[in-house]
Amino acid sequence: MEALRFSPDGQFVSAITAGGSFFTWSLRTRRQVSFEAYETSFPRAAALSGNHRLAMAQGLDGGNWIQVFDTRDGKELHGLEGTQDSDLRAIALSGEGSLLAAIADKGPPWLWDLSRKPRVRKLRGAKGRLRVVAVSEDGTRTVAAGEDGFVYVWNSRTGRLLKTLRGGERSIVSVAVSADGRWVLAGSEDAQARLWDLRTGKQVWSMEEEAIPIGAVALSGDGTRAVTSGKELQLWDLQQGSVLAESSSGPSPVVLSADNAFIAAGGYDAMWLMDTRSGHRFEFSLNGQMDAIAALVVSPDGKRAASSSQSASVRLWDMAGGTAQELASGREQPPMAVAFSQDGRKLLSASRDGLVRLWDPREPSTGRTLVKLPPEPTVLVTSPAGPYAVLSGSDGALRLWNLEEEKEVRRYGEEGGPAYYPVVFSADGKRLFAAREEHGVDVWEVETGQQVKRLEPSGYEVTSFAASGEVVAAGTRDGHIQLWKAQTLEPLFRLSGHEYGIRTVSLSGDGKWVLSVGEDWTVRLWDAKTGAQQAALGPQSNYDLPASAVFEPGGQSFLVGDNAGVIHRFVFEGQ
Repeated sequence: MEALRFSPDGQFVSAITAGGSFFTWSLRTRRQVSFEAYETSFPRAAALSGNHRLAMAQGLDGGNWIQVFDTRDGKELHGLEGTQDSDLRAIALSGEGSLLAAIADKGPPWLWDLSRKPRVRKLRGAKGRLRVVAVSEDGTRTVAAGEDGFVYVWNSRTGRLLKTLRGGERSIVSVAVSADGRWVLAGSEDAQARLWDLRTGKQVWSMEEEAIPIGAVALSGDGTRAVTSGKELQLWDLQQGSVLAESSSGPSPVVLSADNAFIAAGGYDAMWLMDTRSGHRFEFSLNGQMDAIAALVVSPDGKRAASSSQSASVRLWDMAGGTAQELASGREQPPMAVAFSQDGRKLLSASRDGLVRLWDPREPSTGRTLVKLPPEPTVLVTSPAGPYAVLSGSDGALRLWNLEEEKEVRRYGEEGGPAYYPVVFSADGKRLFAAREEHGVDVWEVETGQQVKRLEPSGYEVTSFAASGEVVAAGTRDGHIQLWKAQTLEPLFRLSGHEYGIRTVSLSGDGKWVLSVGEDWTVRLWDAKTGAQQAALGPQSNYDLPASAVFEPGGQSFLVGDNAGVIHRFVFEGQ
């Protein structure tokens, strides 16, 4: 892992790997929403900004080059030539991507102004060999440190050296600067992390590990929180000097979300996300993710299945022959959800840019746009008892559509509020169950639009829904599945077994069986009558990690989609 970055609004986290693969995940759904493979040799260093900029440094034809891309469309914006007599070691971007700093094995740091035609200056004053570099979010300060144990701070606008801070006897191996450029945090080979107030130049905080270098650090925007990655990964309250959250391992690099709620940390073949409020960790694999199946549905007659993947494709599967037809691909925005209409004659998909498309599965080449929602749609679900679908953009409103008349007929919720996700119809199509983060589950009467109840499944948000004539099931972020009676909404069981959160949950048509996929990469089958776990399936390798699962009609078989884009079919004998 070369670099990590949270989006400014805290909704997404992105990563760039040593092989040039760029990933973005939604923190809301814990699902990958974009992937791009940049055609470049293995970069020596990489950096991400908050406004969709990616910089990669590499050696080409005996020289050093830095390419800057716009991650929204993959286009190269700048090609920068670096020092020719020394290999580039590290690069950093400001928050808006207008400044790029780079250090090489020898010589001073280089700072490019990318706001117009790229201009470069050398930052003078550092005496030792530099190893790490950082730029504040506002671009006012550039910081570098290295083998002499000193931290150097420059005014980015003038290039003047402002501070030289003593960091210890050993080499500095990690550095971070607060958004406003006031605070600097550095980790060193002597197993210490130190924080300075640049207004005074004084060291105001320090911590020490057990002989393990502090290989990565991160600092909150206001300088009140810090993350250190040595023997353990720890979140610190810098005002109290106390540990707020920690993890048993400390991969590198690390980054802290703007609201301090999440820490992202990179390893060799995975990214870890830790919820600092609960201490739960979630793993995002970096293997085979381009074709990972994000959503999987089966047509009412069981003859077809449809899936959406991270490679911007919707695939329609023939269940008899096992063949697939790709309905959308290329540079389109990745589809986030797919659904069949109640009669199976329509297939819908919703993509990240808010585009909802409509196909006839019998003539899939006839795909067309149904409606354009606000970006980042969170909901696409169809009624099992009528020609209706509920759609939702990022504006918080649920829209009921008549698919025969192709028009909106009703709305639930208010625009501007927290977005609903997930949502499911009851088996008879008369009720709508809609979850919002930290707001429980709202239950609506579909015909009248009246909210009739609010359910509280647990202290954690709901991640997935399923409903049958007998049971309603909700998977939650803490790895449990709550079951209610479909008619009375009385609580039944709380199923426990997954180590982390629930990715998807499905119910057999008769309500006897519950199927779940967890963040622990296992598929589990449960008896809905007793709450007993009947089976647990795990992956054979990092290339067949289960991502989604759904029952087929009849309830005696189910499908599992994995992170390599393969669908597996399982048959069992129900009791």
